[in-house]
Amino acid sequence: MLAIIILEDNAAEREIIQQMIENRIQINETPDAYDARVVLSTGKPRDVLAYIEQHQDLNYLAFLDIDLKTSLDGIEVASRIKNIGILSQIVFVTADAAALRLTIQRHVEPLDYITKDSSPEQIQQRIHETVDTAYKRYRLTMGSANQTSYFTYSKIRNFVEKIPLADLYYISIQPKKYKTLRVYAKNRIFDCLGTLKDYEKRYPSLVLADRQSLINLDAVQNYDEKKGIAYFDQGVAHSVAVRRRRSIMLKLNATKKEP
Repeated sequence: MLAIIILEDNAAEREIIQQMIENRIQINETPDAYDARVVLSTGKPRDVLAYIEQHQDLNYLAFLDIDLKTSLDGIEVASRIKNIGILSQIVFVTADAAALRLTIQRHVEPLDYITKDSSPEQIQQRIHETVDTAYKRYRLTMGSANQTSYFTYSKIRNFVEKIPLADLYYISIQPKKYKTLRVYAKNRIFDCLGTLKDYEKRYPSLVLADRQSLINLDAVQNYDEKKGIAYFDQGVAHSVAVRRRRSIMLKLNATKKEP
């Protein structure tokens, strides 16, 4: 599910934005309603921060006002949402057109920036378009159960790429690069944004081999529990920490038994 958050301190405007979003969820370009829901609509920034802290496994689309007349502005809230979920998407709906420069300076990179001085029809159209775009990106990220499973990632914020999950061998952290991971896959090695925790939650086949890396159980060709080495194709191998060797073996055995 795509979890939608609205942060707007004007109650009447907040209600209108929520109605526009919920209408688009139900009636859109597809035959069915989107798998999306407004999980929080509030005028208090700290309510948003508390919610995302308690629900870090969700994929967020956040509609945020910037000038909230509180100690936290919408840009700071957006930054914190991005820190928790690297693929979260941000839309600013604000009367402060000049604040666009601040979003660039603080590297928030919103999906859209909607100014309140537009006509109601224009605002509705922009909100509908951003919901459509965000949902398409969400679907790309999650993949489809009826198609090849994909590993989706971002090398830069808000630009999603993918490779077949079966081609992924393992992921390791980059100690000197904040929230940057190195991906080792079939015929390629590349860096992407995120944390091990992000991807461990998103993909059940990715499990911790040690504190620094995740291995893809579905890509393991052979496993030596005694030596603690997982073997992939093309001569690629990865070590497994002593305390994780047994659990890796049990998970591999369970995977083999699945139909």
